[in-house]
Amino acid sequence: MSESYEYYTKFGWEQNPFTLKISPSLMVGYSSQTDELLSHVFNSHKMAIVIGHTGSGKTTLMNWLNDYINNNKDSFTSHYIPKCPRTKEDMIALFKFLFGYNIIDNFRFRSLSTQNLPRFLVKKTSNNKNVVLVDEAHETSIEVLEWLRTLNDMVPNLLIIFAGLPVFEKKLETELPTLYMRITTKTYLESLNYVETESLIRRRIEDSNGDGLKPFTSEAVKKVFEISGGFPREIIKLCDKLIEGASKNNIPAINGLFVEQMVSSEVPKEKIVAHKQQKPDVSISSKQKNILRIINKNPSLNPSQIVRKMDTDSYKNKNNAVRSVNNILRRLMEEGLVQREKSGNTYIYSLTGKSRSIFAEA
Repeated sequence: MSESYEYYTKFGWEQNPFTLKISPSLMVGYSSQTDELLSHVFNSHKMAIVIGHTGSGKTTLMNWLNDYINNNKDSFTSHYIPKCPRTKEDMIALFKFLFGYNIIDNFRFRSLSTQNLPRFLVKKTSNNKNVVLVDEAHETSIEVLEWLRTLNDMVPNLLIIFAGLPVFEKKLETELPTLYMRITTKTYLESLNYVETESLIRRRIEDSNGDGLKPFTSEAVKKVFEISGGFPREIIKLCDKLIEGASKNNIPAINGLFVEQMVSSEVPKEKIVAHKQQKPDVSISSKQKNILRIINKNPSLNPSQIVRKMDTDSYKNKNNAVRSVNNILRRLMEEGLVQREKSGNTYIYSLTGKSRSIFAEA
């Protein structure tokens, strides 16, 4: 690779600390969540869910949990599945791969199917507890989830932990309540706080043979925290852009002003002009405040669901109310106060880290 692309070397680092690789050993924060999940596993509870927005660290947490279980408990074996299978055939193939399917198994079970899969797994898990960590669970089908529930019921030593977006929990509540009722532990990943954000940056730099937070000043870290909302993936992506920009411009220290300049340079000119015409403080209307309150109390709602929780007497009809809410959500997104994720044919909305201080004042 050309030296011009290795911008991290200008800071004396052995590698780029801010690449989006899964590094369980560098996980920061979520101590209460990890304690909760470890207690769940080592008390042999059968089923749990980990819920978090995109970039909140679900995959890193699941990999950390997988490593910890396999390295610290002889009576437990953990299996990490990066993507939940979508069909029952894929599920059967996955379990054959995870637990091994040898000549004796082929003789004993002939052709492995959903009918004899429970018996196969009982045999394979007879000597110790097996924890199956299923990531991206929101992407799978109801059919597979129903079969996983059945296996969880029929195989005594099988424990399952799902990780997914907030829409996954709503999917279970509405479409598969029989599985949802079996969940004994629900763990929610929120964004990191300022101290945890600083710790994440420091740990990654020191892991790359760097010196503490250098070249970031404490003011720069505060700006990174505010802009990223404390979401680990956004912190890492922003820090990568900042060190690349500092390297190209021969800037030895990254301060708060440089962070603002780098972020502003990515905003279209018409947006910058519009922001200059506004007051420095974000002004929130009563309707915007109301929608923020609704989303804060009920994360991951779509516009129609938000309308159902509002007083709509001032609108001509429901369609008029939904159009108005969509317009308000668009403005809140432009201000960086809400974020959205695709869910089927609609979008679901949640608060950003930036909205916390403003919403508290509201």
